[in-house]
Amino acid sequence: MKKIFIILIILTAIESFAQQDPQYSLYMFNPMGVNPGYAGSREVLSAVLVHRSQWIGLEGAPTTQTLAINSPLKNKNMGVGLQVVNDNIGPRTTQTVAATYAYRIKVGAGRLAFGLRAGILNYHYNWDKIEYKDQEDAIPTTAEESFIKPTFDFGIYYNSRTMYFGIAADHLNTAQFHLLDNIDTASSAARQNVNITGTFGKAFILNDNLVLNSAILVRVTKTAGSMDFSTSLLIKNKILFGFSLRPEALIVLTEINLSKNLRMGIAYDFDGTELSNYNSGSVEFFLGYDIGLFKSKVVSPRYF
Repeated sequence: MKKIFIILIILTAIESFAQQDPQYSLYMFNPMGVNPGYAGSREVLSAVLVHRSQWIGLEGAPTTQTLAINSPLKNKNMGVGLQVVNDNIGPRTTQTVAATYAYRIKVGAGRLAFGLRAGILNYHYNWDKIEYKDQEDAIPTTAEESFIKPTFDFGIYYNSRTMYFGIAADHLNTAQFHLLDNIDTASSAARQNVNITGTFGKAFILNDNLVLNSAILVRVTKTAGSMDFSTSLLIKNKILFGFSLRPEALIVLTEINLSKNLRMGIAYDFDGTELSNYNSGSVEFFLGYDIGLFKSKVVSPRYF
């Protein structure tokens, strides 16, 4: 009976893990990770590399690496992108490879885009990573399990020089797989829930040297919801300082434009959860590089 109870606890936790996408504090510097409709909106070939270590010092805490590349096509009404994500939490590792297509329509001073992302999710569970205080409680299962599933996302995104907003839905096909099927006492159907994400951002040009940026991200899933609010100050289009606030963390962040093409940024999350006594916060950084492929007038500076 005790072992069945332990198995049920683990299955409940794993189901929760399966419903979670990676969390980013620097989402405003990699919008394609949030909304496939963003593809091509920067008007250049843009590549962003992101690394996040959450709850530093806590064993099994989430770590995420992301590579996102997007570009408009020569026909400015279309954008394409590619995203590769490696996400680890506890015994689970998830790799995602997805391609993005966006159709962009000129609307007023900006463009309205409709984006579709299609890809493959590779879930891998290593049950040997679970440590038991009493080895008699160990689950008698195979050491590893893997599942490959498709995923489809859709997003609507509008941006102008000083404003953007959008809404996106991830995992529209709600991929499902069964864990620990070889155990007689229990098994679990883990499912990717649909995530709905809304974003809004505005740049206020104070003068030739200062731009005040504000952004909001709202995410809703079947089991939970979250909201991020951020504000930052861009100085001489070179360096940005700011902070973000979400219910469980206070984030300080910075971005530096090292050259016309190269930029980097870092964020630190001060944990406000019950786990704060067991970790040293979270760190995230990104590196971005832009290449102009086509001879055209590109809005500069680009705030988003």
